[in-house]
Amino acid sequence: MMPWDHRTGAPVRRATIVSLVAIAWLTAAMPALAEPVPAAAPTCAIDALPGLAAQFARASRETRNLSPATGTSPAALAIGPAADFWRVATVILGPAGAPLVAAADETPFRPVGAPSGVELPCDRAVQRRDAVAWAMGLSGYSAQEIGDVLGGHLTRADLDAARVRLMAGYPRPEVAAFLEARWREPSAPVPGLAPAIASGPLLTLAYLERDLVALSLRHGVPADLVRAVIAAESAGNPRALSPAGAIGLMQLMPATAAALGVNPWQPLQNLQGGIAYLASLLRAYGGNARLALIAYNAGPQHANRVRDGSAVAYRETRRYLEAIDARYRLP
Repeated sequence: MMPWDHRTGAPVRRATIVSLVAIAWLTAAMPALAEPVPAAAPTCAIDALPGLAAQFARASRETRNLSPATGTSPAALAIGPAADFWRVATVILGPAGAPLVAAADETPFRPVGAPSGVELPCDRAVQRRDAVAWAMGLSGYSAQEIGDVLGGHLTRADLDAARVRLMAGYPRPEVAAFLEARWREPSAPVPGLAPAIASGPLLTLAYLERDLVALSLRHGVPADLVRAVIAAESAGNPRALSPAGAIGLMQLMPATAAALGVNPWQPLQNLQGGIAYLASLLRAYGGNARLALIAYNAGPQHANRVRDGSAVAYRETRRYLEAIDARYRLP
């Protein structure tokens, strides 16, 4: 016979069933509750990544060695070395470096931009890429070349074969064609690291025409060259965002924009920063527009190697120059 609770008048079975269900639930949940909490991703200081640290030291050294006698503002002097550093840093750190890039937009490196007190991602994949960058940096490869190898576009053997051809006296267009033939797209490219694209209507360049002309005159850069650069960089889209994280009309990297003191998401400020940077490169390369544009697209280190004859501009940079040359005849 079913027992009764004399205080409530309810059968005991209900309480018993509820108790049994609770015990069963707790028994099933215990394995999940006992699972260990996933360990946090390993982090480290920049000194623990020798490849990245070497690139930072080089950027700092080159910034200190630059002289404002060229008429370039102190902020703009740091752009070239900083751009080269970030080119390598973003490919070494990969998607895990996004917080570092975001922090650099607010707290630039000292003197070229690294935020102080930020721990870097330091897992095995990052360490392997850093080791490659370290070895290539010791061998004198440029930031563009290191980025191409780490990004899976070329191998060191490809770059070495091109260097041997240059030393043997092969024509530079032939060496560039060799590298272009060796170029490949990786199966899993590194995602972009810049912030999400801001919302809002697409702004046509006509709204900035008066500002473009005024800024070009101020910095001594032909307005038609600026228009050609914008067409090649972003097709006039102020919200353009490259896979590497370059932003806006003139495709400024966050650290580059921070060093110039502009907001790259604002079209006018993007234009101001891009023209100022292009003007500083034209001065740095004695008015040689091709070298200045190679530096704008692939970084000053690579432009210096092209100037010195130890590398050639290839694939992306050659097509970039051709796109500009189609709109503005380069000397």
